[in-house]
Amino acid sequence: MPLNYAETPEQIEEERRLLYVGVTRAREHLAVTWSLARQPGGRGSRKPSRFLDGLRPGRQSRAGTRASRSVTSRTKSPARCRICGTALVEAAARKLGRCGDCPSSVDEELFEQLRAWRLERAQEQKVPAYVVFTDATLTALAETKPADEAALRAVPGVGQSKLERYGPEVLKMCREASPEHATDDTRK
Repeated sequence: MPLNYAETPEQIEEERRLLYVGVTRAREHLAVTWSLARQPGGRGSRKPSRFLDGLRPGRQSRAGTRASRSVTSRTKSPARCRICGTALVEAAARKLGRCGDCPSSVDEELFEQLRAWRLERAQEQKVPAYVVFTDATLTALAETKPADEAALRAVPGVGQSKLERYGPEVLKMCREASPEHATDDTRK
């Protein structure tokens, strides 16, 4: 909980139902916890279910009075494709920031450079390559070519620890692959 992709009224009601079922199964004690990140090293921005607002000790409801606002008015808007604007539902599409049908603007040379770099880091750390970054994150990096830390942080799959661990190297590769950098090199 919460269901990250619950956006339609039916999906939100399913989230409410699942929480109700889970909470009402407790016989004597109930402990409700949540993780700040979905995976170790991930972005620590997860929040508890919206249906716990006002129930946790010392917390106010995000919605004010429950009767005055509908469930759908409290939900965040769905991620949109940066090319066509369609709502993104599938996890891979959300990670890439575009529909699978929309054309990719991936810089193939940068993507291959990132893959080689990822393999080196994975071998150094003795972990599978996807632990460093997934292919979807590498694709998003090669499409968006973040130029600064804020833009890099906005790429799905780049949490705080990965930003600290890999940020400078990734930003350098992305900057060197940008058209502005190529223009600067031709002037020299």
